[in-house]
Amino acid sequence: MIPPRQLTPEEEKYLRENYATTLNRDIVQHLHTSKRTLSRWSKALGLVKDMDAIEGQRRVLVSKLARQALALRGYRGHPENGINARFKPGYNAREFFGEEKFNEMHRKTVEARKRTYAEERARVTFGLPQKTKMRVKRQPRRKIYQRYYLKRHGYILDEAENIAYFTEETIRAVKLEAQPKRFYSFKPYPYAEHQREPQDIQVPNGPDPGMDALREADNAS
Repeated sequence: MIPPRQLTPEEEKYLRENYATTLNRDIVQHLHTSKRTLSRWSKALGLVKDMDAIEGQRRVLVSKLARQALALRGYRGHPENGINARFKPGYNAREFFGEEKFNEMHRKTVEARKRTYAEERARVTFGLPQKTKMRVKRQPRRKIYQRYYLKRHGYILDEAENIAYFTEETIRAVKLEAQPKRFYSFKPYPYAEHQREPQDIQVPNGPDPGMDALREADNAS
């Protein structure tokens, strides 16, 4: 029968200094012994644990082990979210996922975009507000420039009826209003209560202070 291992003076000194505030797993690794032998030594020396310090070290250890497991296993046990499934430097999506999986992902993305585009077109057709910022109503570039110009001058635009309302504070664009081919019809803003208020009116923050020169040029013409 093998006699039990005896405690050396160096080991006894280490236990008296570190046993109260050190986890048993760390003490066992440091002394190269078993937990059973450590328990026998601590009882012989009358050593006890400082539970507050031990509890703090346990929380740190559990947090560290959880982060390591999450990096390897992925969030909630999904391996596709782990460190082994992440992109590596020098690889693109096609090389990383493979030709077949990449084509399948691309096909689903295109189908989802087409479905969203069709739903947004239907909302615009029936006069409902869009749920996304996707541009589904094609407009000429000149109309886009003209809309921006009118908003800068203080016009109130009704996009549904293509009407630009002007008020007393609007810097009138006389040349633009006189053009036969224009995208908006110009009318005074309906202040009377019996007139219908235009829908989806976008009121700008006000005319630009630097437009006084443009007003004088329009009036002079």
